[in-house]
Amino acid sequence: MQLLTPFALALSTLAVPIILLYMLKLRRKQTQVSSTLLWERLLREKQANAPWQKLKRNLLLFLQLLILAALVAALARPTLETKVVTSGSVIVMLDASASMNATDVKPSRFEEARKSVLTLINGLTSDSAMTLILAAQTPQTLIASETDKSLLKAALSKAQVTQGSVDWSAAFALAAGATRNGINSTVVIVSDGGLPDTGLPSLPGEVRYIPVGQSDDNLAISALAVRAREAKGVPQLFAEVTNYSGADRKILLSLYLENDLFDARQLDVPAHSQKSISLEDLPIASAVYKAHISDPTQDEALDSLPLDDTAFAVYQSSAARRALLVSNGNLFLEQLLASLPGIQPFRALPAADGTLQIPNEPFDLYIFDGVLPAELPKANLLLINPPTNPFFTVGETVKEIKNIQVNDHSLTRYVDWKTVHVLQADKATMPNWMNVLIESDSTPLVAAGETNGQRIAALTFDLRESDLPLQVAYPILFSNLINYLAPPSAFASSQSLSAGETLTLVPPTDAEQIVIASPSDKAYTLAAGQTLFSETNELGYYAVNFISKDATKAEYFAVNLFDPAESNISPREKLQIGSTSVTPAVSQQVGLQELWKWLAGLALVVLMIEWQVFHRKTLNVRLPKS
Repeated sequence: MQLLTPFALALSTLAVPIILLYMLKLRRKQTQVSSTLLWERLLREKQANAPWQKLKRNLLLFLQLLILAALVAALARPTLETKVVTSGSVIVMLDASASMNATDVKPSRFEEARKSVLTLINGLTSDSAMTLILAAQTPQTLIASETDKSLLKAALSKAQVTQGSVDWSAAFALAAGATRNGINSTVVIVSDGGLPDTGLPSLPGEVRYIPVGQSDDNLAISALAVRAREAKGVPQLFAEVTNYSGADRKILLSLYLENDLFDARQLDVPAHSQKSISLEDLPIASAVYKAHISDPTQDEALDSLPLDDTAFAVYQSSAARRALLVSNGNLFLEQLLASLPGIQPFRALPAADGTLQIPNEPFDLYIFDGVLPAELPKANLLLINPPTNPFFTVGETVKEIKNIQVNDHSLTRYVDWKTVHVLQADKATMPNWMNVLIESDSTPLVAAGETNGQRIAALTFDLRESDLPLQVAYPILFSNLINYLAPPSAFASSQSLSAGETLTLVPPTDAEQIVIASPSDKAYTLAAGQTLFSETNELGYYAVNFISKDATKAEYFAVNLFDPAESNISPREKLQIGSTSVTPAVSQQVGLQELWKWLAGLALVVLMIEWQVFHRKTLNVRLPKS
């Protein structure tokens, strides 16, 4: 034990006057009497009435000295050396990912992690402050640089585990920002180790790791998809089961169409391997498919993580999209539109005098090749080699197209432009709302964007002035552009999302309201023009209802846990943070636990006892003897 303010012990000299007060005798009042015969006893006491007397046992004296001793000791701030994981400025990153729902430790890994953080809070020394970060898909700081343990515990109690993955890069950015505010900062990661093996940046200060979890017992539905097998649109189902544990397992795979069981089979899945099945000739109608794995021998839980034992897939059958090509004649475009699945192409030729007559019937997509009508339709447009238009200006023709660059974008995915050559292109100035997808030193070549609910894509060159139609990039680029301009549905319903991932919607033009129902039947209402939905924190399937004046249209999408980093619940022995390998922390650092609060509390309790004893004696003296 050591004292932080030892000079306070000098106050212990106050015990001397307290003791002296109890050694002083009472001084009698002097009175003259006529005779001392009856006052002999009084005379004897007067002769013995010296200013001091022998100190006697006294409960009040003992209690008062005890109060003084407790207060002096509290002011001296005694401390005990204790072993703690860390001290000083502490930044705790609490893993709230899906794998923390595992029940290999009771009641769950997350609750065990919460207990570990609570231990850290209780072990904080007086000169320590803690920042608590909840690591999730969208990490958040629950409390920052706080020394009050009650506030830290209240913030910890509000932390909730999620059903998705963690954006560790964002969580590390929060931790790095918190370390800049403290001296001798220490970052403590409380997790089961599901962090990326590479790519995590180094953190300022020291990094410690508190592992959670004991078992690798988990099997998961790692894939479930329903796709159209042929142009006829006959769906085909693919399902895959992965065994992440170290033991061979036998499971029952059950498949449901809506709520009706239509297939069930037993699979033997070896340790650390996968088994998959495919089913063909399913009903063509739109439907929600469900897959579930269970133990064929008993009704108990199959493994330690039930979240990935169930998965959903949505098959959305849709009618062909109508596309109108307005051109003087372009065989490349005509052949491409005829070959794209789900596209019903139409063609319109300019009149002999060059005027354009656009049909009155609506189309999902209008493609203008080298020509534009006087008034463009209020719809999604693909403009190829256009003149100046309401969306961007077109200038002189550039004949030297060099240093072509393909920018990273979803519309340029798998587009290889290395073998493509463009003879000439028109110099164009694109507005801010258009993303330049492919550009050269002199002008943009391909751009796309959205304005006022209208999607526009443009090529600033004539296809016949390039060899693009002869390259592999041609069908890939135009397929991406056409699917962007005329999506088969309001969203890619066949694509599964991860928990917390944002869904991009392209609502029907007549939709006045969008209501989305979650798997727990919680309803979210969006405005007709709203195109993003991010409340996808639950696993399961969601119903998206597009409400118009005359009808309601419903589409579905699924949120699944197809994440090996979460389904592989085997606890990690170490973490790779930057260039440093971090092993589990042990309580080897010495901290100081102050005791002054306990001593001050003791002084208060003894003071209350002394008050009771004093008043009881006073009462006994005042009461007359019977």
